[in-house]
Amino acid sequence: MPSQSKFEGIDFSQIPVERLAPDILNLGQGFRCLRGEFVTYWKQGRIKREADAHICHCWAIRSGDSLAGYITLLADKLQVENPILVEEGVKYQTFPAIKIGLLAVDRRAKGAGRHLVEWAIEYVVSEIVPVVGVRFVTVDALYDLDVEPAYDASGFYIKLGFDFADPHESLPPEMPYRTMYFDLKPVIELLNPQSPEAKSD
Repeated sequence: MPSQSKFEGIDFSQIPVERLAPDILNLGQGFRCLRGEFVTYWKQGRIKREADAHICHCWAIRSGDSLAGYITLLADKLQVENPILVEEGVKYQTFPAIKIGLLAVDRRAKGAGRHLVEWAIEYVVSEIVPVVGVRFVTVDALYDLDVEPAYDASGFYIKLGFDFADPHESLPPEMPYRTMYFDLKPVIELLNPQSPEAKSD
């Protein structure tokens, strides 16, 4: 059926990620995300309103005139139970971070979610790290037992190299998500071999 093969054969790792713009906002018809509220946020203009208010910024990926997915980024802080940078002489338990606010992907667009997250990590390293102190990317991975089957997004982020801020958190968590983080330092050293971090190793 055409609706099932809408994104068939597309290598989303080769599709550019685009900043939110009027022509992208007109997309969204037929957008099918596992989380219906993420479709509603887009169609009812919540994403645009928050971007216009500078609460977040949004980027999207599309194929032709179809929205394949979107991601929002905003400022955050990572709080951990135990210091995680002691070996570097840093004993803080709170760190500056950039947060993935929303990650919404059409369930037929295989690979689009991974591409958006990997793009976001590279974007933070290339555009934000050089001008402001930030070491981590965070995300509140949804954990929802009230749907069938139960929804736990943490497995997706684990595959991308994220860790739990509280690995010993009791389940189900108090809030319907588990905070996770990605350490940017290895990517900083890989993409910026002349950086102070890379030279010190």
